[in-house]
Amino acid sequence: MSDSGAVLLNAFPLKMVRLACTRCERKGQYTKANLIMEYGAGISLPDLRHLIAKCEQHGKNGTACGIYYVDLKPKD
Repeated sequence: MSDSGAVLLNAFPLKMVRLACTRCERKGQYTKANLIMEYGAGISLPDLRHLIAKCEQHGKNGTACGIYYVDLKPKD
């Protein structure tokens, strides 16, 4: 866990990291090992998802980016 309390990539529970967006229907998957090689094991999951998405909506008011971790999304 990071100083801010965010979960770090090395603590992600699966070997495959799947992401999707609720706003634009983008989706993708990456191996955890490759993400660790590229971004480091100590990157927080919130920071990682926005680096991967490179979404134009990130940080803007109004229509925010909707990227999320598919396997970590709470079930309704």
